Amino acid sequence: MLSRLDAEKYEPADREICISIFDPEADPAQLSPRFASVLRLAFSDLTEMGDPSYDILFAREHALSIMQFVDAWPSADRVVIHCNMGVSRSPGVALGLCDLKGWAAAEIERSHPGWNRLVRAVMCEHAQIDKGTGDTQ
Repeated sequence: MLSRLDAEKYEPADREICISIFDPEADPAQLSPRFASVLRLAFSDLTEMGDPSYDILFAREHALSIMQFVDAWPSADRVVIHCNMGVSRSPGVALGLCDLKGWAAAEIERSHPGWNRLVRAVMCEHAQIDKGTGDTQ
C-alpha cells in the first residue's frame, strides 16, 4: 500500500500488478510502465454519500473489477495498491482482498487504523454473493 506520491516513484522489481485508486476529479497517477498490468479506479474516500455531483462511493462493481483483475494475474509476485495518501482506500482494498483470499490481515489493521470501512465491507459482500449467500440484485 502506497501513497500516490510513492506509487509514482515506485519501480516494480518483479512481475507486479497495481490497483491505482484516485479521486473522481483527479487525473490518474503516472505509474511505471514496468507494471505487468494496472487497474485504475476512481472513487471517493467516503463511507457515505456526500455531494452527488462529484462523489462516487465504492460499490459492488469496484469490488468485482478488483477481484477479476487480481484473479487474472495468478502469477503476479506482488499486488501494489495505492490511493492518494495510502491510509484509507488502499488499506480498505487490501483488507478486503485479505478477507476474500484468506490472507493475514492483522498487521494491516494495526498499521493502518484509518482504513476505509465501506471499502472492506463491500469487498466482503462480494465474497458472500459469490458463495451464494448474498442477494445478487
